[in-house]
Amino acid sequence: MKRILVVSIALLACVVAVSAQTATKYFVAHQGGYIGEATVTIDKAGKVTAASIAEWQGPGGWAEFNSPDGKSLVDGAVVRVPDPLANTTHPDPEIRGYMFYIYNLQPDGKTYIWSQYSPGKDGFTKPSRQYERDFEGLMSNPIRAAAYAAACRADTLVNVKIEGLKVTVGKKASETVHYGHMDKANPASVYMPLSADSIGYRYNTKALLDFFKANPTANYTAFTLKKTKVTLKEDKKIDARASVATYTAPDDMVYAVADAVTGATYSDFPHYALELQAAYKMALAEQRVKFSK
Repeated sequence: MKRILVVSIALLACVVAVSAQTATKYFVAHQGGYIGEATVTIDKAGKVTAASIAEWQGPGGWAEFNSPDGKSLVDGAVVRVPDPLANTTHPDPEIRGYMFYIYNLQPDGKTYIWSQYSPGKDGFTKPSRQYERDFEGLMSNPIRAAAYAAACRADTLVNVKIEGLKVTVGKKASETVHYGHMDKANPASVYMPLSADSIGYRYNTKALLDFFKANPTANYTAFTLKKTKVTLKEDKKIDARASVATYTAPDDMVYAVADAVTGATYSDFPHYALELQAAYKMALAEQRVKFSK
């Protein structure tokens, strides 16, 4: 009886080890202005059954315009982001567990970066090492990136005004986003629209995902570009605002991997394909090894 029980437990462990699995790889995208999520689901046999890309606007894509005419960003705009690593012991609940970023004009008088803005004894201060403590650098930590993506979904990113150590919460990111939606891949987004000469961001993303799901183990560093005619099938679930009839280019430069044409034309294709592949590898590992959560 004991031996039967041991065998049963072993068999159950095997079933658990090869169950379906989903994994998400977080990454800083598109010159650091966005936080990306590559999510891949595999079945019990390790085949990719689903894949998705989310690419969330950084502060530059949603901070409330603070210029005198209200049409642009100038030095001094501040946003607040939930962050499990930031100000964890601060007595003020409007500061504790949040990171603040300020739109900061550099000494050259031309360059702006989103710098960490931290509470001090009498007020908030900018870091002395700007480029090491900016939004892109801090978001390279996957703990922060995951929290940022979660905050985008929960709509808890806000614009703030700061006087001394007093934090006044203003409009949410969803109320001030500049591209129609916080996630560039959302059908309602207006980022990189479909046009006469471009299939746009969302149809590019569809081409990327379709090709990756069929070729998850391809060498995406070994790509070429081929001039190819691109045909689109309209789908409002992909791009709610676009009509594919708008795209009239006779051909386009399309990425090819191992001589297979992907249908994707945007320059980020190899990067995002590799992020998806990293998520695929994570899913395979998590399917076989039980990690603490």
